[in-house]
Amino acid sequence: MEKEIFTTLREIIVLLIGEMMAVLRPFHLTPEQFDTLLLLQPDKGWRMGDLSNRLLCDNSKMTRIVDYLAENGWAERQPDPNDRRAQQVFLTTTGAAQRDAAQVAHLAALQASLSDLDTIQQMQLLERLSQWRSQFGTAG
Repeated sequence: MEKEIFTTLREIIVLLIGEMMAVLRPFHLTPEQFDTLLLLQPDKGWRMGDLSNRLLCDNSKMTRIVDYLAENGWAERQPDPNDRRAQQVFLTTTGAAQRDAAQVAHLAALQASLSDLDTIQQMQLLERLSQWRSQFGTAG
């Protein structure tokens, strides 16, 4: 039974990521870039290492992601006031608009993918997934 659960979850994850890639393509974003935009804020910076840890990617990949976001004007680096060797990454106004537009499309796709479940079933699914996630000791 455990193997079937794992296989089904893995297949769902692959399908969700594929759908997410298709939805984000018109916004010129990958899922990792979108996830980064979701974390960034205009008034509170993230250090690169903290972003890498939060998004479970190595530092070089995070650098490429932030480089891309900065090249498009969606994020900006500023010196860290507490450590002059480090930088913080902030969301720009243009980045917030891009994130918000992509988020609307992403949410619509998620709603469509869950449309076969009624509200109670969606709440039950969320509750069970949250219970399982709590076994790993991480918060969402």
